[in-house]
Order: sequence, then C-alpha cells, then structure tokens
Amino acid sequence: MNPKLEAKYLRLEELRNRLLDELAGLDDNQLNAFPAPGKWSINQHVAHMVVVEERALNNIRYKLQRQEELQDISMAQEAKALLLKLALHSGRKFKAPPLVASVPETCHLPELRQQWDKARFELEDELTGFPPQLLDKGVFKHPITGYLTISQTLTFLQDHFIHHKRILQAQKEVLVK
Repeated sequence: MNPKLEAKYLRLEELRNRLLDELAGLDDNQLNAFPAPGKWSINQHVAHMVVVEERALNNIRYKLQRQEELQDISMAQEAKALLLKLALHSGRKFKAPPLVASVPETCHLPELRQQWDKARFELEDELTGFPPQLLDKGVFKHPITGYLTISQTLTFLQDHFIHHKRILQAQKEVLVK
C-alpha cells in the first residue's frame, strides 16, 4: 500500500475503533435514544457513517473498473475539497445528502460494527492494490464537491468521521449524566 494512503487508513481505523470501544459502554436504549424530535440517535449516526464509507468504496470500485474515464483533479476541485474539510470542521450541522440519509429507526452496535469491519477490510484491500498512476485522478464523486483523489477521499472520510464524533460525544455526555 502507498505509505501516504496507509497512514490515512490506519488513522481512520484508530479513530473508528476508539469510538466503537467508547460506545460499547452504552446499552441499546441509550444508543437508540433520540436526543430531540427529528434528530438521529447515536446508532443512527454510526449507521450513517457506515453507509457513507460503503457508498464511497462502491464509487471507488466503479471508477477503478473504468480507468479510461478517470479525470484529473482541477484547482477548482482542490479548492472545493478544502472547503468541504473546513465545513466539516466548522461545527455546523448539515443535512445528509439523500443517497446516505436513510438510516434504520433502531440499530444494534455489534451489527453496525460487523458491517463497518467488512467495509473497512474491503477498503484496505482496494488501497493495497490501488494503482500508483491513479493517485492524482478523481476516483470518488462527492455529491456536493465533485471528484476527489483517493487521498482526498480518505481525508474526507476522516473529516466526516470527526464531524459526527463531535455530535456523538455531545449526545453521550447527556446520556451518562
């Protein structure tokens, strides 16, 4: 695996495992409790993060199968990727794009962990075999910012994770008072 991609992947894994270990201390009722009407439970946030990673992985696989269609990343797309990063770190809340907004009413953390494990292991396989000549090509199409390179995609997944982790930590603090 490319060392830069490996470092980003390992960071994602560290963050994910730490979060799931922290959440394992909560029971199903706490994990599925709605903090307010219309707001997602902790497990729904986790389910959303899993779906985002699965969709990203499927998108990457699709693009890799059609290498002749891969685009170079323009300066405008690089700027959009930076704006996406800033938005996710801003602390503002955003409505999830419809493609990844559908989450079950209730979920069980062990099942979510298994689903996420599977997605992560498959992502690791894709990264291990990722062709070096495609590192600067757009392989994932974000619904708002457009195409991202594989490195930018991993950065997005990390920023997206951190964005949701902040929300989860706030919800968890309220539950354990």
